[in-house]
Amino acid sequence: MSDGPIPPILVLGRDTCEDTIRSRAYMDGHGIPYAYGNVEVDPEADAQNRSYNGGALVTPTILIGDPLRPASVLREPSDEELVAAIAEVAAAG
Repeated sequence: MSDGPIPPILVLGRDTCEDTIRSRAYMDGHGIPYAYGNVEVDPEADAQNRSYNGGALVTPTILIGDPLRPASVLREPSDEELVAAIAEVAAAG
């Protein structure tokens, strides 16, 4: 990853979603800080998730950068895609 600071990361997901579990475990295991919005219990997280996915629920949807105006929006990313996006946003500053 980049030498710059890690940008804010918001994971909008479900506790029972395998992709959400994998993405969170990867970030936990690599010390990457993030906030988590559980779309099953948080109506605001559910609405935010759907706003980025044309009304559909796609988990995880990961916002990198300012959560209100993210620099990158990932939908069900692989670990490699996640790391690349975080590094790209961090490098952009």
